Amino acid sequence: MKKSNEIIILGAGLGGLTCAYYLNKNYSIFEKESRAGGLCRSEKIDGFTFDYTGHLLHLKRNENKKLIKELLRKNLFLQKRKAWIYSKGIYTKYPFQANIYGLPEEVIEECINGLKEARKHSRLRTPNSKLRTNFKDWIYRNFGRGYAKHFMIPYNEKLWTVPIEEMSTEWTKRFIPIPTLKEALAGARGRQEKDFGYNIRFYYPLTGGIGELPKSFLPFVRRIDLNSEATRISLKDKKIRFNNGKEKKYQRLVSTIPLPELIKIIDRIPEKINKASKRLRYVSVFNLNLGIRREKISDKHWIYFPEKEFTFYRVGFNSNFSSYLAPRGTSSIYTEVSYSKDKPLDRKGITRRVIKDLIKAGIITSRDKILAKLVLDIRYAYPLYDHNHRESVATIQRFLRANDIYSMGRFGSWEYLSMEDVIEQGRETAQQLNGQ
Repeated sequence: MKKSNEIIILGAGLGGLTCAYYLNKNYSIFEKESRAGGLCRSEKIDGFTFDYTGHLLHLKRNENKKLIKELLRKNLFLQKRKAWIYSKGIYTKYPFQANIYGLPEEVIEECINGLKEARKHSRLRTPNSKLRTNFKDWIYRNFGRGYAKHFMIPYNEKLWTVPIEEMSTEWTKRFIPIPTLKEALAGARGRQEKDFGYNIRFYYPLTGGIGELPKSFLPFVRRIDLNSEATRISLKDKKIRFNNGKEKKYQRLVSTIPLPELIKIIDRIPEKINKASKRLRYVSVFNLNLGIRREKISDKHWIYFPEKEFTFYRVGFNSNFSSYLAPRGTSSIYTEVSYSKDKPLDRKGITRRVIKDLIKAGIITSRDKILAKLVLDIRYAYPLYDHNHRESVATIQRFLRANDIYSMGRFGSWEYLSMEDVIEQGRETAQQLNGQ
């Protein structure tokens, strides 16, 4: 095979499609599934539309807002977040650390006193103090023992499936709001006027689910080779072999497939890179979706569940993102149960346990008729930020870039990225390639 001047993109998810959209060079896209979209696809069953858990567009940058509005046009709806926490049998607004009004008085007192103590120690700490950098210590330093005990530690250990002292803190700044003492006190007295977090407002398609977003790219990108899974990559020959026997040469390779899966299919991978890949950890999600014969089952978008008595860490309501996602007179629910190699999923009876816990939480009743049931098992859901994360990812990415491979997207970069981040990464990758 002669030398190629073509850019090959592996994966037609949001990152791969965005990269293709902005490329002005010769390229081809290969996707292992029968449809484009990756985890931004939507599934339809019995009149209900379900996503692969909650996929909402939190857009901060004007360039991204402009792009999404041009692609989805009128099929786009801006909403204000309605996120809550259920603990001690009580609903409190998200985030917990700024909205504890309504909880038992002793819980409120423990949280506020713990926060005051933590802030006092923070002021006394000298600039040269050596601070421990694990996630658990970070929680105690920023929120105190009360908030740690009643939400921060149980929720995060439930989500991440590991003792959180095994985790680093490089991801926390953006995703975990830190209120001032004054703001926390206002939230304890029911006088909170401020919204917190990166996801206060979100865009979502009016019809069709989040799968309409990747679909909107398709008229602007070249033909996608579907059902085409890369099975072997030769760095020496710059050649990819696919499951259908096809072979393709490339000049540059853009990969959005999970880093460990990419490393597995590269010929003659150095042992150092192989070891770094094996250190990468991740969280999987068992996503049970239900269609219920009862309308307005909740007025919320999603709810966090920190307590161990509930199998799931989060429950959301697709039909509250858009009423078009469920037939008239019904509601739709998605539930998320995390698992990993550290905490395997007990699959026997998991669906029954989730439904039982929905009844226990008062979200559905034993009399509610379930009209639709869809399990979406997401192997790669969250990259785990342990203390090897930064070094392992950097080692792998340096090797890949030295071999003309651009690995991007949430699991291609092995970073906790939002959909906007993935769009941004796709654009930046295309701009780099356009400049070469």
